[in-house]
Amino acid sequence: MLVQLNFKQTIRRLLEYTVYPVLLIAFLGSFASALDAGVAPGIALLSVTIVHMTIIAVLEIVMPARLDWSWLKDRQVFNDIVHGILLDFGGQIGKTILTILLVTLFTSSVQGTVWAIWPTTWPFVLQLALAIVIYDFGDYWKHRAYHQWKWAWPIHVLHHNPPLMHVFKGGRLHFIESVLRAGLVSAPFVIFGAGAEIVWWIAAIGNGLGGQNHWNVKTRIPAWLDAVLVTPNTHWLHHAKADQYRLCNLSPITLWNDHLFGTFYRQPKEGIADVGVSFDPVPRNVFSQILTPFIWPWLVRNSRTMKSSSEGETGVGREPA
Repeated sequence: MLVQLNFKQTIRRLLEYTVYPVLLIAFLGSFASALDAGVAPGIALLSVTIVHMTIIAVLEIVMPARLDWSWLKDRQVFNDIVHGILLDFGGQIGKTILTILLVTLFTSSVQGTVWAIWPTTWPFVLQLALAIVIYDFGDYWKHRAYHQWKWAWPIHVLHHNPPLMHVFKGGRLHFIESVLRAGLVSAPFVIFGAGAEIVWWIAAIGNGLGGQNHWNVKTRIPAWLDAVLVTPNTHWLHHAKADQYRLCNLSPITLWNDHLFGTFYRQPKEGIADVGVSFDPVPRNVFSQILTPFIWPWLVRNSRTMKSSSEGETGVGREPA
């Protein structure tokens, strides 16, 4: 009996060490295989992402990091899925806006590039590495703006207000975020002629990491990897409810920007007590959540009024403005 128990513990420990890299490699390998087989990149990425999320959802039931983060008990899962679907819609809008802008600025038809300076003669791996560096830089500052600029926070708050983490939270982003990502962060690849394959691979890496960095799966990740790549350890800390961690670990893929600009933090040994936001006026129904960035001032005033009324009735001091 003891031998059987030790065997199960060994297998579970092995899974905790290997599930993160194995699943990420399998995701990217499956995407590459689909492209090689001639599958359209959009269909390939969508199919692989759905399978990837399904596997993670099962793992979250079998080996959860925290029982209180179970997606089975989360009433916002439907909303998360709706927002995830709308991201593709937002991306199409962003691409359209970028194309119109370039045509307007350069008064000519844009055939995928403006200044053909991308090193297309480099091996593809080196081109992808360069693209990751550029993408990380642009997305880092876009992400930092969401957290530092009051007018930008309403666009991003939807991603941070849930009090739990699981795979479906990776796609809980307002569609405007996808518009900005496609129209701004991805703009250099269009302007410099990087080619569609680079853009699709950046999207694939983002989908793979996004699903795994928000997951609720018990894993053991080496400390050196936490300092190089965005992992659940670093990204959970970014979602921590404690305000001192809100401006940390902002990079999307690699963490070189966080190291360079002083926003890299390691998760404390005791872990994270809570995730979410300290002030949450975001509505619970999906349609109002879509409207959140547009009606933010009203939501803030309404939430503070309701809270003040509640605290007045219970004799608790009011929240400072």
